[in-house]
Amino acid sequence: MLKKNLPEAVERNKKFLKRQMMDGILFKSFVQENPYMIEENRSRKWDTRSSLSITEKPWVIEDCRRKAMVYQDINDDTITEGYPTLHFGESIYSYILGGDVQFVGNEYQTCSGAKPLVYTEADLDKLRDYKSGTNENLKIVKESAEFFAKETKGDFWLQYFIGADALNLAVELLGTTEAYVQVGDDDHTLLKKVMEFGVDYMYWFYLLQKGIYRESNKAALYDDEFYELYDKTWYSIDAYAICESDVYVSLGFDYQQELIKKVGGGMLHTHGTGLLRLLPYISKLEGLSILQCGRDLYSQEYLGYENLKTFRELSGDIPLRINVSEEEFIQGINDKSLPGGVEYLCYVKDVDTANRYADMAKEYKL
Repeated sequence: MLKKNLPEAVERNKKFLKRQMMDGILFKSFVQENPYMIEENRSRKWDTRSSLSITEKPWVIEDCRRKAMVYQDINDDTITEGYPTLHFGESIYSYILGGDVQFVGNEYQTCSGAKPLVYTEADLDKLRDYKSGTNENLKIVKESAEFFAKETKGDFWLQYFIGADALNLAVELLGTTEAYVQVGDDDHTLLKKVMEFGVDYMYWFYLLQKGIYRESNKAALYDDEFYELYDKTWYSIDAYAICESDVYVSLGFDYQQELIKKVGGGMLHTHGTGLLRLLPYISKLEGLSILQCGRDLYSQEYLGYENLKTFRELSGDIPLRINVSEEEFIQGINDKSLPGGVEYLCYVKDVDTANRYADMAKEYKL
């Protein structure tokens, strides 16, 4: 394991996930000055190209390792992780089903996009043999995941590919325009069938990854109890963020709830200007491990610091994840305005700053 204070971080994260930290907080850092990263003569020009998770697996896992190595010097609550399969891009779920997928990127990043796969129920029925393992694209994804698990050697946790259930999957398989047109139609038959298909499909893919990553991830998470709590997939409500909340209630909530129960937890990733409309309904999901409340990356302008208390009030005792600026974190520590039961993620300049803020978080009590 790379992280020297991993035993302490594991115990604090266990308490957090057990919903026993309503009077305290976690602090996790993103360090901008990572001394373990090196300058590389790699092109940043974007073009049509294959996924780096296929063509440059050794570079991908080494890049993950260098990013993780900085946490061996930081005493925060971060559970060191890597996401090497991210280079399959947003359309991995179409790719596995044999869809017409185009990869684009540079020598550091890859994205993907796919043509629609489903126009009728008959088209959807043709996709139901995805578990057979005969699809060449599925073999490629599995080989990549197996390589990453072998090379990681338990040094850091391998993140599962974020799910594309419910409307997110419908956008992928039906095409964006058609999916939203069907949301507005009176007949939701095909749309609902795609969403039902998605529950089983996402659960199957989670279990596939879990089987491949199991030994490496158990070693990375250090503690068997923590492995059972933490080793889950992510979900998303991205496609609902531009809809009225009743769309999520009638064409989203039940499918996500069923998947969460199958998995036994997981983190819900959220963002978008419609998030505050959706939160009262999202917060009713049972069994979520963590609810990430918007403000991802640099979108703080959409959801101000004053919303943090609202997030906590709406979500009951669900563990929350929220990005904050350095100024917001310091202000919240000083005036005790940071709600408890939350892991705060913060971009900081260097290791010394990360450690100073980590010490503040460990002392913080409401």
